Amino acid sequence: MGISSEPFVFDAGAEAEATVLLCHGFTGDPASMRPWGEHLRDEGFHVVAPILPGHGRSWRELAGTGWDQWFAELVDALEKAESFGLPVFAGGLSMGGSLTLRLAELHGDRLRGILLVNPAIKDDKPHGFLAQWVHPLVPTVGTIGSDISKPDVRESTTDRTPLAAYAALRRGWKTTRAELARVTVPVRLFTSAQDHVVNPRASAIVQSGVSSERVEATTLLRSYHVATLDWDAPLIFSESVEFIRSLLAEEASGV
Repeated sequence: MGISSEPFVFDAGAEAEATVLLCHGFTGDPASMRPWGEHLRDEGFHVVAPILPGHGRSWRELAGTGWDQWFAELVDALEKAESFGLPVFAGGLSMGGSLTLRLAELHGDRLRGILLVNPAIKDDKPHGFLAQWVHPLVPTVGTIGSDISKPDVRESTTDRTPLAAYAALRRGWKTTRAELARVTVPVRLFTSAQDHVVNPRASAIVQSGVSSERVEATTLLRSYHVATLDWDAPLIFSESVEFIRSLLAEEASGV
């Protein structure tokens, strides 16, 4: 049986230490976040993972959505995360990482820190800059999903990539990249050395662009783009917990 693609909320109980908001990537769905979310829950954190508009359905439905709708859904999910009444951290994979960065830019006062896995912030693909013009004639290209080194593991994605939505994504990247300096919360960054979807240089742009005093980075040597389902997933999960707990401990001690 595959991992469920439905959005999820995990209640870690009365002893929970914080809440973590997790965001999946473009053409994906919450299945890529679920193992991470389960680990965080088992470690004593509430978890909220929405499904972004148009995702988890056909490419035609995804084509009718865009950055503003995706971001609005994440802000709604932030409110749900805050309803637990505990410190909130946010994390995301790929486009989920860029949406998380935008959340930190606009709502950083509501977050204690962010966790980014192969965040997408720029595009080196030849067809990328053409997407906004050609999508009426060429509505889709092949799937960009399931870039995973681990054998027999597949990411749940749409079977095609709608260029109208991709053009909207690129516009969101442009805005987010231009305002990276507004990010001041602590950042935990995980970057695959070999990624066939997002150039690892994107993480360097994030590192140099944010204003955060604390930025910790790990290079993932065994995983491709969807690292939350790949060989290095346990490393991401354990170091995420360590990062969150260290920030909570500093806050409790007044550091």
